[in-house]
Amino acid sequence: MSRVTGFIEYLESHVGDMYVWGAQGQQVDSMSDPYAWIERRETSDTNYNRAVKFMEKAEKRPLYAFDCSGLIVHYISDIKHWMKGDTNAQGLYRMCGENRGYAGKTPMCAGDLVFKYSESSKKMVHVGVYVGDGYTIEAKGRDDGVCKRKLSDGNWTHWGRLAMLQQEEEKEEVKARKIITLTSPMMRGDDIKALQTALNSLGYNAGDPDGIAGKNTIAAIQRFAGDYANAGETELPDVLQATVSVDGKIYVGTLKK
Repeated sequence: MSRVTGFIEYLESHVGDMYVWGAQGQQVDSMSDPYAWIERRETSDTNYNRAVKFMEKAEKRPLYAFDCSGLIVHYISDIKHWMKGDTNAQGLYRMCGENRGYAGKTPMCAGDLVFKYSESSKKMVHVGVYVGDGYTIEAKGRDDGVCKRKLSDGNWTHWGRLAMLQQEEEKEEVKARKIITLTSPMMRGDDIKALQTALNSLGYNAGDPDGIAGKNTIAAIQRFAGDYANAGETELPDVLQATVSVDGKIYVGTLKK
């Protein structure tokens, strides 16, 4: 399978999710206080109210939050690890190198990025993805969330093609998973730190992400896994790999950042 195919499948799965400034795939409906989280991120009271209005009307579950660049960066950085760090629409345009230009002058392929250029700021201020058959998917804004619409309706000014998406998907090596549990001495590692960061972002307080599986981390895992067990789930959500032991039962799966 090409990388583009997997990318578009990912985008399709997030149509109906919400827009929050600076968001990059956080699961809003699992937060203990999503209103406070949105308030910390949004740029004004007006934008906060717009985002909250969308959230309260949204029927999609689970419900995730993105901004325009976050929808793309979450996939290529957080999920696939094809790049490190974060970037915005202008940064994504630069990443396209020579494979970029004015919209409408070059035939586009599915997986190409589309951009809006601002004359006042002299940079790209919005980005979406052309998914083929004349349609794009984008985190459009607070009123519309992540939506799919005709390419011709977007008023796009530029396009760009990420080289990392033009390769064939590599077969992932299957690695033995560490069972995370409370031991003496305590378990340590970058995978535990990533797990703590993910738990904290979801509202399950694992304490400081120090990479040490102490009592706070194990308690957060227990609360998280317990919520899914009570909902009839047998596996954890499939994003960040982890294998945990809760009350003698092994849960294999991943946590969402």
